[in-house]
Amino acid sequence: MAIYDAFADFYAHGHYLAVSERCAEDLGPVLAAYDADPKTILDLACGQGKFAALMAARGYCVTGVDRSPRMLHYARQRAEREGVDPTFVRGDIRELSFAGEFDLVTCWFDSLNYLIEREHLLQAFRGAYRALRPGGLFVFDMNTIHGLAVLWQRYPSYVQQDTDDLIEIHFPSYDYENKIATLRIVGFSRDGDVWRRMQEVHLEKGYTLDEIEASLSRAGFEVLARWGSMAGMLPVTETSGRVWFVARRPIDQRRDSP
Repeated sequence: MAIYDAFADFYAHGHYLAVSERCAEDLGPVLAAYDADPKTILDLACGQGKFAALMAARGYCVTGVDRSPRMLHYARQRAEREGVDPTFVRGDIRELSFAGEFDLVTCWFDSLNYLIEREHLLQAFRGAYRALRPGGLFVFDMNTIHGLAVLWQRYPSYVQQDTDDLIEIHFPSYDYENKIATLRIVGFSRDGDVWRRMQEVHLEKGYTLDEIEASLSRAGFEVLARWGSMAGMLPVTETSGRVWFVARRPIDQRRDSP
């Protein structure tokens, strides 16, 4: 079973929605800081569609891409329930086929860390570059190596959610040689009088800030900023668990970088 198939049922009902809300809230000052007034947004790894729905409600034309059919099922349900009309497409962010259609590309909640090969990260960056119109912005976050190797490893296991209808338990570990964090997720959900168990194993790769920036440059981007917090646009520190990047497709570049 692919990741986010069984886990989607937990993700769509958990605290994870608050992350999308914060991203939508914090994005406004970032756009203002760079005099950006996008009309069209491509949200990569859009998941359960909360960010896409929030931005669509604000008048943006939003397209969300995700690999998980189950997550897209929740995204479409949410859009219908909230009376908005973002477009949702099933696809791999390493194989984007858009060409100059968007003013803004986003990718939230360390989705890019799931690309554990640096070449795959570069492919995603190149796809985002192609999808943007010249002058368009690419805004995203990733877990840092410190975040994966230290902050994720504070406890050998912990309860992420505990409600009347579901329990979600996380078991993290870290491969220091390959800079890969493993998160084994075990969940129990109520189905009437029966509790059903699911398990998924998620892998995330830690990249140095220089590696991320070099890949962005190879894809053709101009890197405008990197922050340890998008709220307040605070600088990255040695103990930052996450990094936010703002990159731009230059106006005078028309082709992909080799």
